[in-house]
Amino acid sequence: MKAIISNFLAALVLVGLLAASGCTDTAPSGPHATLGGVTVTKYVAIGNSLTAGYQSNALYHSSQIYSYPKLISDQLDAAGANLGTFQQPLYSDPGNADPLTGKAAQYKLVNLVGPIIGPIGEPAGVPENLALARQYDNLGIPGAIIYDFLDTTNIASKAAARNNAFFQLVLRSNPPFGASILAQAVALSPDLVTFWLGNNDVLGYATSGGTSKNIVGTVGPTPATTFQQLYGASIGALRAALPHAKILVGNIPDVKAIPFFTTIGPQVAAGVKGAMAANSAVVGLFYEKSGEVVATSYTNFTHPQSDPLITLEAGPYALLLGHPTGQWYRDLAASQGIPFANLYASYQAAGIDTTKPFGFHPQNPFPDALVLDSAEQATTEQAISAFNGSIAAIAATNNAAVVDFNAFFNGVKAHGVTVNGETFKTDYVSGGLFSLDGVHPTSKGYGILANQYIKTMNASFGMHVPYVNINNLPGLPTVQTLGKSADGKNIPMIPYKAWKSFNALWQ
Repeated sequence: MKAIISNFLAALVLVGLLAASGCTDTAPSGPHATLGGVTVTKYVAIGNSLTAGYQSNALYHSSQIYSYPKLISDQLDAAGANLGTFQQPLYSDPGNADPLTGKAAQYKLVNLVGPIIGPIGEPAGVPENLALARQYDNLGIPGAIIYDFLDTTNIASKAAARNNAFFQLVLRSNPPFGASILAQAVALSPDLVTFWLGNNDVLGYATSGGTSKNIVGTVGPTPATTFQQLYGASIGALRAALPHAKILVGNIPDVKAIPFFTTIGPQVAAGVKGAMAANSAVVGLFYEKSGEVVATSYTNFTHPQSDPLITLEAGPYALLLGHPTGQWYRDLAASQGIPFANLYASYQAAGIDTTKPFGFHPQNPFPDALVLDSAEQATTEQAISAFNGSIAAIAATNNAAVVDFNAFFNGVKAHGVTVNGETFKTDYVSGGLFSLDGVHPTSKGYGILANQYIKTMNASFGMHVPYVNINNLPGLPTVQTLGKSADGKNIPMIPYKAWKSFNALWQ
């Protein structure tokens, strides 16, 4: 067993978690700054955490000021719009609290000792802009799905039912502000709207390892027909209320293009192959498929098209492969606030045996919640394809322009992108595009999103809004601070309990 573990660790270190790869593509330079005859007196952004400026697992002031809507607003002003202050539901640094600890949820880089990525026990921040006597211009609500746009449920009740305080933070329960996102957006009488909802209707299922339920109560993404109906009603209502507004909608990226799904898998694959070379009894990584407890499948990572994707949440368990351990079940019990013995008894009755080598035996497999298997990948791909088909058709019917984020992110994954002389890739941390939670962009990443909107805006509406200068935006702290211990075992990981607030976004 020691030889198995030693070879697994050696392979992990050899590959290196923060390695970067790929070629690059150069983004165009900005046009001459004018509005091209288009009148823009008010701009409103509608969306979820991506719109809100959420970064490294939290909503906090020093990230929100670089949200893509705020950056777009600045560029519109540079082109002559004179919008005034773009109002956002700001949250003081270091941001919102984790529901498990009450401390700040924001992930930070921690050097050498213990988990080197995760919350550092700081007191949480507080809302800063609650006195604003009108609706916010940025109506991005972390965790929002397409259903939420038209939902007129009492805001406080909705926040409680979804266990998501961001609804009250962004919309607030003051009746004059409106009971729905639609009502609050329309009350501001915008002549320019960006709309990016639908990501969470598939991403929540994917980040849960294919275990979460959708709005209709079944396991899976929002059903395609339900999504089409809700999206059509949403854009139709927005267009009816704002017949002369310029509307841009974003489509849905492929989840396989983000580091949450691409970081841990290659390291696990290298370790499994090393263990197989050291011990012929190891045939591959046993992993649960949907509905399984005892695994019926294993992979030796030789078929990329059908190999499972390992989520970023799996980092703490990668180094436990080959150990006779039940750490996953202990962490799961702690995150759910229930006794370990009670939870484990049910798994044991179903056939789990933690005296077997973790991940290398069907009775102690890699958990379903940390794996997106090939069938679940196919489910997400089918949903994204259907969603994007609906978005394109509905946008055309309602005279809205589409920002093709799906094509953009696939291109960045394949080739990288160079903006103002700086190259970005989809690699975790070192790629510069994604923050420490592997899903939400960095401040520079939000600038790149803003430029995709501006590019489409200019092409669709005859405007000449200048692009954001990415060089002026802050990046993540240097990855050189991420050292390794002398034995090479200390690789960047995020403790499972630190994902509590992240996972709450999709509930």
